[in-house]
Amino acid sequence: MMAKPQVQYRCSECGHISVSKLGKCPECGAWGSFVEDVPEIEVTARPASRVPISGILPAEAELDVAVENVQPEQRMVTDIGPWDEVLGGGLVVGSAVLVGGEPGIGKSTLVLQAATALGRHGKVLYVSGEESRSQILGRVRRLGLDPKNLLLATTNSLADALAMADRARPVALVMDSLQSFSTEEDFFGSGTPAQLKITAAAIAGFSKKSGVAALIIGHVTKDGTIAGPKYVEHLVDAVLYMEGDRFGAYRLLRSGKNRYGRSGETGFFEMTSSGLVPISDPSSAFVTDVHNLQPGSVVVPAAQGSFAVLVEVQSLAATSYLPSPRRIATGLDYGRLMIALAIIERRAGTSAGGRDVYVNISGDFSVEDRGIDLGVGLSLYSAIRNVAMRDGVMPIAEVGLAGDLRPVFNLHRRIELGARMGFREFIVSDKARDDLSDLRGLTIHRKRYVSEAIATGFPRVSDTAGESQ
Repeated sequence: MMAKPQVQYRCSECGHISVSKLGKCPECGAWGSFVEDVPEIEVTARPASRVPISGILPAEAELDVAVENVQPEQRMVTDIGPWDEVLGGGLVVGSAVLVGGEPGIGKSTLVLQAATALGRHGKVLYVSGEESRSQILGRVRRLGLDPKNLLLATTNSLADALAMADRARPVALVMDSLQSFSTEEDFFGSGTPAQLKITAAAIAGFSKKSGVAALIIGHVTKDGTIAGPKYVEHLVDAVLYMEGDRFGAYRLLRSGKNRYGRSGETGFFEMTSSGLVPISDPSSAFVTDVHNLQPGSVVVPAAQGSFAVLVEVQSLAATSYLPSPRRIATGLDYGRLMIALAIIERRAGTSAGGRDVYVNISGDFSVEDRGIDLGVGLSLYSAIRNVAMRDGVMPIAEVGLAGDLRPVFNLHRRIELGARMGFREFIVSDKARDDLSDLRGLTIHRKRYVSEAIATGFPRVSDTAGESQ
């Protein structure tokens, strides 16, 4: 029996190694970031002349780079629009894709739908280490899926799962989930970074060697990232995150990494009794009424990958009865909320002191796009002053700490999206150099500071200077 390897602990934020588990990392100061790690086996260096040669090295001609002979990757399309788009046009043959999400978010449902859709290309092997065969078959029946060419197995043995895949030679292999599979000599325990690294490396290696595409389902930690990301992400070709409120109707599929497509691409789904249904027009789903908005509500276009979607920023300011007023952000980073409040107070003369402030982004998902900064600021101003923004006005700009408006990418596309929803006036940065000459019937207000944007967007301060297209 092999001896158990010596255990050490590594900071998941900066990589600092310690022989004991610490509460706070002495290198980067992160709390609770140490995870169990197994050190690599040290290999004693030997002179190059003593290194044995296997005899199967490729010929020198095979090492030459001939770009004209490179064949494009083969993709398998499912006709599930958002799924194919996020992957960059379909699942690449021989690739390894990690799909993560909170429990109950619908990742197993989506992957099962994709697996049955991939049946048009050949056999698909679905191996579950968490659910029984009857549970999975019940889901197939409930969703009304066609199980043609779907092979189903249940085991917790990684070796058995890969052996079945090697024997069946499917076009795709689904492993549900990464944390549930183990090797025969498992010293680490389920869910530890070492176990995740070994399992993911074995599955990805099998995919590269056999040409079988692998879909690996992984759980997430409390902060919303796949457990052990520093150990797993570099081993796979793509990492997809599924986000949203598990009790809500909408789901967002985002690519955090993709070697065969654009990272950051996003797809939208609606959870129904028949499974996840693609949303063709997310803006209509997340924003129902763009006119007669209440104080604190501002509609802005948020970039999601290569396209934009309209979301509603809702703010509420109420008298606080606590020593320290609350600051709560849903769908928006807390730090960005505090920065927006500071800018509004310092550059627009509006203070939220003594008030609880709440900010919510419609759609049950988080927005990281800096292009909604001005929208967040105007939403806070509207809530604090209890005055609604003028009808038909949309702010599109990033805001600096000096209160200056900065240009955003895809400005033309964002304005087109707003125009389709009925907006006729747009507040943008005066530094924007996008060609907007083809946008007829719209008024573009080019402003330099957030105070000027407030004067344009709210009826109490008259400032109608803008350029008509």
